[in-house]
Amino acid sequence: MKTMKYLHTVFDVDGTLVDTDEAILSSLQITVQQLTGTTIRQEDLYFALGIPGEAALRRLGIQDIMTADQIWEEHYARSAASCKLYPHIDEAILRLSDYGLRLGIVTSRSREEYVRDSLLDPLRPYFDVVICKEDSKKHKPDPEPMLTYISRTGASPTEILYVGDTRYDVQCARQACTDSALALWNGRTGIQSESTYRISSVFELLDIILTTRED
Repeated sequence: MKTMKYLHTVFDVDGTLVDTDEAILSSLQITVQQLTGTTIRQEDLYFALGIPGEAALRRLGIQDIMTADQIWEEHYARSAASCKLYPHIDEAILRLSDYGLRLGIVTSRSREEYVRDSLLDPLRPYFDVVICKEDSKKHKPDPEPMLTYISRTGASPTEILYVGDTRYDVQCARQACTDSALALWNGRTGIQSESTYRISSVFELLDIILTTRED
């Protein structure tokens, strides 16, 4: 009997489903400059991709996190027009759903940020379980967000492939004993990680997930 290699495919959002890198980095750069007078290169802000905004601001030495987060959000809103779904993401989600896989989200976004993003509206119905920042006390790279997904779905870790674009995603998956696919379709190919797979297109992802094996 042939079965799917994975029964659950879980996605990060920013940098994986939605191309938000430029909007996040440019708005953070402007925020830091406004608050501290210091200009930081965008390349030196890559660490902020994939973790909650508050954590990124703390690492930058910002004291008033609440005010800084509000300013960052305002600048991000002005940059959001540049955001878009990565090519063929919608097609891939539809195909995976048609094959009967369970699809989920584990993201560092807040629930409000996830819900109000209109780019995700066509995809939202396909995700059975969505784990946002509020759903766990600890955040990526800690395994707690993925362990929360496992707890809510009853899935075995070996049945899950987590698809994300940062080393935080890979570390979260690894510590939760799930496989991971490092998505490189955002162009940041220099990331070093111990992911199970490194994939440059959603079609490679489909090949991996839809591979069958003899049971």
